[in-house]
Amino acid sequence: MSRLLSAVFQPIKFIGQTLQSYSPTVTTTNLVRPEFPLLSCIRTKVRCYFPRPNEVRRVRRHGWKTRISTPNGRRIIMRRLLKGRFVLTH
Repeated sequence: MSRLLSAVFQPIKFIGQTLQSYSPTVTTTNLVRPEFPLLSCIRTKVRCYFPRPNEVRRVRRHGWKTRISTPNGRRIIMRRLLKGRFVLTH
């Protein structure tokens, strides 16, 4: 058991020492700070993939406006509500 604990805590202690050895010289407001090289692999670019090729068609056919506009669509929404679904429509 002690070998397991030492195998786990020694790398954590080493990472903590390496992070403390870097002195913060420049203060930035970014998520990735240059003084922490281990965190530099985080991607910060936000990408927008909507609409995918058939996603607009899916949302138009099965979306909230289409479901609520017809009696059968309202029946589907009520059935999903009673079943306890978190997502009612697309």
